[in-house]
Amino acid sequence: MSRTVLAIDIGSSALKAVLFSQHGAMLAVRSASIATASGADRSQTQDPAGWWAALVSALADMPDREDIEALVFTGSMQNLIVLSPEGEALAPAALYSDRRLDEDEIAELQARLPGDYARRVGNHPDPAHTIFKLMRLDRFAPGLPGEHRFFFGAKDAVTFRLTGRAAIDPTVASTTGLMNIAARRWDADLLAAAGVEASRLPEILPADEIVGPLRAEAAAELGLSEGIPVFNGAGDAAAATWGAAADEPGRAYAYLGTTGWVAATLTMQDAAPPRDIYTLADPVHPDRAIIISPFLTAGAAMDWLAEITGENVEALLEAAATADDARAAPLFLPYLSGERAPFEDQRVRGAFLGLDRTHGKGAMARAVLEGVAFAIRHNLETAGLPPSPLTVIGGAARDALQRRTLAAVLKREIAFPDASQEMTALGALRMIAAKAGLSLAAMDAPPVLVPDTTNTERCDSRYEAYLAASRFAREQARLLT
Repeated sequence: MSRTVLAIDIGSSALKAVLFSQHGAMLAVRSASIATASGADRSQTQDPAGWWAALVSALADMPDREDIEALVFTGSMQNLIVLSPEGEALAPAALYSDRRLDEDEIAELQARLPGDYARRVGNHPDPAHTIFKLMRLDRFAPGLPGEHRFFFGAKDAVTFRLTGRAAIDPTVASTTGLMNIAARRWDADLLAAAGVEASRLPEILPADEIVGPLRAEAAAELGLSEGIPVFNGAGDAAAATWGAAADEPGRAYAYLGTTGWVAATLTMQDAAPPRDIYTLADPVHPDRAIIISPFLTAGAAMDWLAEITGENVEALLEAAATADDARAAPLFLPYLSGERAPFEDQRVRGAFLGLDRTHGKGAMARAVLEGVAFAIRHNLETAGLPPSPLTVIGGAARDALQRRTLAAVLKREIAFPDASQEMTALGALRMIAAKAGLSLAAMDAPPVLVPDTTNTERCDSRYEAYLAASRFAREQARLLT
């Protein structure tokens, strides 16, 4: 039996397990859904026990489990997870999208941070930085017992249960507001500001380091061999970067999942943090950084439209493909959960503009595809990423019409790798290849879609309308709150 490695991606809405050969060929893919609870207080939480249940479910019919020789993980970042020493959840995990703290509360907490916070962490203060949740544990995890530990990535909570060792990678640590990005260690002054002891935090390890061997109890529950190495892996943004082959400086890509982002790898010198957008430490190389501009709604927009229309996503995409785009089409703003980039605004909300009674679900679905493409263009222009052909990965970019829309709106060549929904897992595999003794085959160049320039003027005109509508929506949000 050939050597195999299992890469686990704990995403925002599902856990995906991908079995790879030692040469990087995908042998099997299994997934299980993950539930998110939304509260009237703008909370967004998940149960860490649900991550474990999803892992057990996904591996239940994974072939040849006994032959798997290593595990590597990736997953959602910027969460506040509180576990007991035994790995049991002491509070629901607050996600990056949790907005229980309003702008006034964030401003009050920010005033308590060191004046050079941005220089230390490589990023300007952001409401999603986990340090603010730690400063208000009474809102997120009240009444904690004396023995507890903090984690910030879904994968880290799971690897703790697998190995008994608390670890985190530099990319996830970058999102907490607690790590000194130059030194790649927890910053004592920031820990003091958060009121957190270093002993309660996971150890910062490179993505390609082994956290520990798989413990017997976990191995038995998962049907895996006891003692196989569990590699640290990295947060989803880093894994996607490596999966898109954008880990070398100078190439940009976009990720479209439930949420989305545009990003590129630069040398740390060229990144020169802090920037107006996020800077994340590379998961392996201390002299590199990932610059990233994250937006809150990508595939979630079509999921929302499917929910309110009672249709499934596939039916909406089919209707969009046959919608008449020659007549005045509605315009969609994808701010269903506020926005993080290219501007940070918790109050702004989405909208359809230009609707009339003749517009049906196809026209609305087409507007949603276009609105997400406009959001990507807005982020690319604001972030100033390298003007290279853009690689696009993620499940929300699987549809042919979405791909054509992206190429037309962005006015650049777009590369769409095969099996793009598994690129995050592939990125985690690429990070550990050398340390795991894998000989991955060279990645094939993905097919490239050249933009249709016949409607460039119309696309540009609608994009200008989108930008004006975005400014109007932000102003209305301020007036209505």
